[in-house]
Amino acid sequence: MLAVQRTYRCKDREYVRVARAVDGDELRDRLREAQRSESPAARRHASYVLWLLDRPGAPNTRHVWRTWLADTVP
Repeated sequence: MLAVQRTYRCKDREYVRVARAVDGDELRDRLREAQRSESPAARRHASYVLWLLDRPGAPNTRHVWRTWLADTVP
């Protein structure tokens, strides 16, 4: 949860691998809570991690992040 609540850093991409390994209701509830954070960065990152958890076959790459970001930010 700390990874989604701070400004994005390159190594934070590795936390998606961990999130996928421990995926469950508790993690998803916490990520949904982070989506309601006052921090725009936390909201974006939590939403991205949830998006990836819903798509286990999707790679977690810079390209995917940028594409997801472009599609979700007005």
